[in-house]
Amino acid sequence: ANAELRQLSTLDPLTNVYNRRYLDEMLAVECKRANRSGQNLALVLLDIDHFKPINDRYGHAVGDKCLRAVAEALAGVAKRPGDLLARYGGEEFVLVLPNTDEAQAARVAEEGRAAVAALALDHEGTPLPLTISAGIAARVPAGNDMANRLLRDADRALYKAKDEGRNRVVKASQLQPEDLSV
Repeated sequence: ANAELRQLSTLDPLTNVYNRRYLDEMLAVECKRANRSGQNLALVLLDIDHFKPINDRYGHAVGDKCLRAVAEALAGVAKRPGDLLARYGGEEFVLVLPNTDEAQAARVAEEGRAAVAALALDHEGTPLPLTISAGIAARVPAGNDMANRLLRDADRALYKAKDEGRNRVVKASQLQPEDLSV
């Protein structure tokens, strides 16, 4: 019963992927592990493009259907045993990819972007085209604030993807140095 309760407390009930609390715990663990091993840790922050108009026009039940479908599509790209997909909040998701450099993470993010774009959802015969934007940060963690720095850099890359027209993947290395954390 305790194990079942623990599992239930780590999952987002709507999307059935890990929740923010579990993400925070595991990201700290993965940062420490990557620091000890000297291996890269990649973080991909993903956001459903133009999600608010879907909720506003069709209602939250349709929005929930979209969130579940996106979560399922993204779960399909988190293939390795150590990969972690979590709902970050609202219409945002995070992939934590241990032992993964930025180029590898970009391939995974692109696969997720394509999987979401290929979803064929509709509401009462009206197509619901979905796309996502993704921001990537990857490095060998060092220091106490590594999880926050990875999140901040991935978030900045995500906003660059949105500024460039959405439905795209942007790596933190593509940003100007002054836009990234030190």
